[in-house]
Amino acid sequence: MSNDLVPTDDEHAVHPAEVVPAENKAMREDGQAAGAPSKRQPALYWRQLEQLKAASICIRLYRNRLAWQVRLVEIIKVVASSGGIAGWAVFTQYPLIWSGIIASAQLLDALKNVFPFARNHKSASDLTVAFELLWIDAEEEWENIYLGRLSEDAIIKRRTRLRKLQLEAERKYFPEGFNPSDGLVRLATEEANTYFKLTYPGTEDASE
Repeated sequence: MSNDLVPTDDEHAVHPAEVVPAENKAMREDGQAAGAPSKRQPALYWRQLEQLKAASICIRLYRNRLAWQVRLVEIIKVVASSGGIAGWAVFTQYPLIWSGIIASAQLLDALKNVFPFARNHKSASDLTVAFELLWIDAEEEWENIYLGRLSEDAIIKRRTRLRKLQLEAERKYFPEGFNPSDGLVRLATEEANTYFKLTYPGTEDASE
């Protein structure tokens, strides 16, 4: 999922190849900071951060889309299962409508394993929380990277750890994989780009 969810708006404010603090850049040019990270590792970490944010938004949008489907299915089942005098009164006055509701409820019950709205909704809800918690930690790590507090090796290890945690979370809640629609990917990418523009508007200037 994450490979398809990379914000592609070249105009958004943050470009990690340019965000290594200026003081670290000068020290490297002087040959006095052998432990200072190059631009490559912060750039790679930032791209992974972009993918995580877009993936988090995508699964949240998917969860919200499933929510109304789950509610609709439950409403139909409740209406169809309500019997007694009220149900009989509706049946006698509107037999076609009532028969259609009952048939729809039976069809939904028969297809519950083919279209598991409720199960997917719960999985999407759980994965949304997992991704948001992962994002909070990753964003904190990015601040330390941006401030030049982490060595190149440390950044590599943290990016690898982030990739593994994201994959493990997705595999846990969607063991058969999660393939969002192109429309959902587009919406998630647009929202992610907007988030970065609003949250990091001065990052590029701060690196100069």
